[in-house]
Amino acid sequence: MTTAELDHLLATTSARSPHRCCFLLHVRPEKLVEYVEAHQHVWEEMREALSAAGWRNYSLFLRAEDGMVVGYFEADDVDAAQEAMGRAAISPRWEAAMAEYFAPGGGEKQVLPQYFHLA
Repeated sequence: MTTAELDHLLATTSARSPHRCCFLLHVRPEKLVEYVEAHQHVWEEMREALSAAGWRNYSLFLRAEDGMVVGYFEADDVDAAQEAMGRAAISPRWEAAMAEYFAPGGGEKQVLPQYFHLA
């Protein structure tokens, strides 16, 4: 199977959903403790902005060996929810506060395509 065939299959699978999003981030291993600690005290304004943007069931998971973070959230419309967070006044402040924790390029969400879902 070629990359183009795989891309087409991932783009057209019936398991795709506009309601679920999974993404990767990469935290610098020496900053893991502080990064996890920061998420034990997410600013109330940030929590409110996420909720107002339509993010639900938002979770972060960590593979500590290399700092790989898997994020997951649900929304009525994932694209609209992400765009709403991009416009939220709190987002640039939160992203600036978190920037020190990420490996180079690791703070840019890499959205993963969904290809299977068991309801």
